[in-house]
Amino acid sequence: MRVKELLEQLEKYQPDDELIVAYWDRETVEGYEEDLLLTLDQWSDVVFQYENREFYWQNSAAEDFVELAREAVGEEVGI
Repeated sequence: MRVKELLEQLEKYQPDDELIVAYWDRETVEGYEEDLLLTLDQWSDVVFQYENREFYWQNSAAEDFVELAREAVGEEVGI
């Protein structure tokens, strides 16, 4: 996702709204592996591949968020 697209999505929120946000940039990803350096084209490919698989991560994250929300309101969460 391009930053401008993210900023467009964020426009609907108020400055004091709270969000759960996760984002990764090229330098952060490179920092996890010694000797890993990506060109801009390679990074674009990584972003494209991730966006095509994002559903799986989002589904897992949604389950985690619902579990945390239930705990916050005092409901027992079955595991």
